[in-house]
Amino acid sequence: MIDAKLIEALGAVETSERRGAAQEIGESGDPGAVAALLSQLHKEDSRAVKEAILRELSHIWTANPMDSIIGLLKDTDPFVRAEGGNMLERRVNDAMEGLNRLVRNEDKDLRKFGVDMLNQMTSAAPDALYSAALKDADINVVISAVENIGSSRRVAFADRLLTLALKSSQPMLICACMEALAFIGDRQTLDALRVTYPDTATVPGIYQQSFMKLLGGIAGPETMEEICRMIAGKSKGVPVYEISIDAMTKIAVRHQLSALSPFCEQVLCGLLQSGLDGEVCFHLIRLLRHFTGSPRVALAVLPYIHNSDPALAIAAVESLENSTDAVVETALNSLLANEKYLENDSETGEELRELLRRRPRWNSLQSSSPS
Repeated sequence: MIDAKLIEALGAVETSERRGAAQEIGESGDPGAVAALLSQLHKEDSRAVKEAILRELSHIWTANPMDSIIGLLKDTDPFVRAEGGNMLERRVNDAMEGLNRLVRNEDKDLRKFGVDMLNQMTSAAPDALYSAALKDADINVVISAVENIGSSRRVAFADRLLTLALKSSQPMLICACMEALAFIGDRQTLDALRVTYPDTATVPGIYQQSFMKLLGGIAGPETMEEICRMIAGKSKGVPVYEISIDAMTKIAVRHQLSALSPFCEQVLCGLLQSGLDGEVCFHLIRLLRHFTGSPRVALAVLPYIHNSDPALAIAAVESLENSTDAVVETALNSLLANEKYLENDSETGEELRELLRRRPRWNSLQSSSPS
C-alpha cells in the first residue's frame, strides 16, 4: 500500500512537493500507483506535475498499457491527449493493438483519432484497420480513412474508393475519394468516373476542384483541351484557375508535353493577358514554360520579363529558355545589355543576369552567344 504521506503530498500546495510525490509513487511499484497518479492527473493544474505523472505512467505501463493509454486520449487537456498519443507511438507493436480498439470504439471522436494516427504509422498499419474505418457509421471517420489511404498510397483500396465515389450521396466523402484516387487511381479509374462526370465543364461546382485534382493525378494529355474548354466556357475566378493550372502542369510534367493544340494556346495565352492575380499568373507562366517552343506562347510570356514583380520577371526569363523566336532573342539580348534595369534591384538583377548568361541556346555550339 502506498504510504499515506505520499498520497497527502500529492495534494500539497507546493508544486515541487506534488511533483516529488508523483515520482516516488511511480517508482514504488505499488499496484495502486496507477490509480493514485491518474486521480491526481485529472485534477492537476500544474504542467510540471502533469509531466511528472505522465512520465511515471509511461514507465509503469509496459506489460499491457493500451486500455490505460487510451484513457488518456479521453482527457480534456490537449497536452495529456498529445502525450497519450506519443506513448502509443513509442510502443509501435502494442500501439497497433490500441489502434484496433480505437477504430472500433463507441466514441466516434476516438475512432477518428485512431484513423488519423494510422497515417503516422503507415508501414505497420494493417489494411484491416482501414477496411473497418471505411465501414464506420460516422461519416467523418470514413472521410479521414479515405484521406489517409490516399496520402499513404494504398493502391489496394482504389476500387473501394471508386465505389464510394460513385455510390455515396455525401459530397464531402465524394470529394475526398476523388482526391485520394488522384494518388492511387489509374486511367481505368477515371474512365469509370466518366460515366457520372463525362466532361470537366459540367462537373457540379462542389466537386469541380476535387475532380481537377483527380485529372492532375491520373489523366492523359488529351485532357488538356478539356480543361481549357472549361476555362473558356465562362468566368470561373481565381480558385478554379489555380487548380486548373496545377492539374495541367502535372499532366505536362508526367507526359513530358512540349506542344499545345491551337485552341489551348489561345485559351492559356488569353488567360495570361487577362490581368490575373500575381500568384496565379506566376504558376501559369511556369506551366507555359513547357510550350514556349511555340512562337505564340513565347510572345505571350515575353512582356513579363519587364514585370515589376521580380518573381514574375524571373519566371518569364526561365520559361523562355527554349524559345527560338527572333523577337524573343532580341528582347532577351536587350535585357542583358540594360544594366540600369538589371540593377534596379541588385539581387533580382543578378539572378536575371545569370539566367540570361546561362541561356541554353546561347551556350550551344550551334548558336552564337551574345557579346
